[in-house]
Amino acid sequence: MGLYGDPDELDRLAARLRERAARIRDEAATHEARGHAAKWVSDGAAAYRERLSRDRAEVDRQAAEIEHAAALLAEHADSVRQIIADIAQIERETRQWFVDTGKSLVDRADDLIEAAGRTLRRGLTEPPWVNWPFRPDNLPAAGDIRWLEVGRFMRGEGAL
Repeated sequence: MGLYGDPDELDRLAARLRERAARIRDEAATHEARGHAAKWVSDGAAAYRERLSRDRAEVDRQAAEIEHAAALLAEHADSVRQIIADIAQIERETRQWFVDTGKSLVDRADDLIEAAGRTLRRGLTEPPWVNWPFRPDNLPAAGDIRWLEVGRFMRGEGAL
């Protein structure tokens, strides 16, 4: 279970503590009842019975502390369960985010590849000068001064 502990084992331990507290109380009650049932009458007998009652009260207090420890263990087990559930949810959501984001990236890459393919197809079927101001069908006459302008443009396009 990692660093968090096994919540089911913590619950089992809490149950054992509650059982022990109950058994301690039962044994103390039985012991006290036997002492009070004795047919012994004297100041010593009265002191003994009083001592049994004080001991019983102390045992009950200690049993209550054991039950409190059991309650804390059970509470901790619930906290551990919540931590484990939170971790599982974060893991699921994170993995799904990566899957979704990866799919989105693949979809975007497919779109880019498709767009690049269209451009490539257009480049293969359409000459690069389709939208240029100077094309084979509108070049200036031989020796025209505008050839300087054509040269600047063609160098800018990396064609010269």
